[in-house]
Amino acid sequence: MAKEELYIHRGNLLWEGSRMMLPEHKQAWLELQRREEDVPLHGELDDDEWRELGATIMDALNHTYEVTVTYWDHGRYRQRIGTIDKLDEWNKQIKIAFPDRCEWLPLRIIKHVSPV
Repeated sequence: MAKEELYIHRGNLLWEGSRMMLPEHKQAWLELQRREEDVPLHGELDDDEWRELGATIMDALNHTYEVTVTYWDHGRYRQRIGTIDKLDEWNKQIKIAFPDRCEWLPLRIIKHVSPV
């Protein structure tokens, strides 16, 4: 079997050597990896904080008042004011109606919920 036949019958092997990455792309990719490594992780809540968070969420859900939600988003904490619309216990997330849109937030990224 000739070498050319091997490449023809093996699919993508013919084009294996033509893959390349530009130096600018490689540098940007390495910078992105370095920045992602520098992002601090969101700390876990202890039992008392979970209990307080759950009580505040249920109270805001039952009485429909505005709350300030502090949550972890792309390496930093963000605060938004909104109304809790739904609680999905199965998927462990809450639906919050902000003035501009509604958004589902997983409970694992929420740090604090307090009444306005």
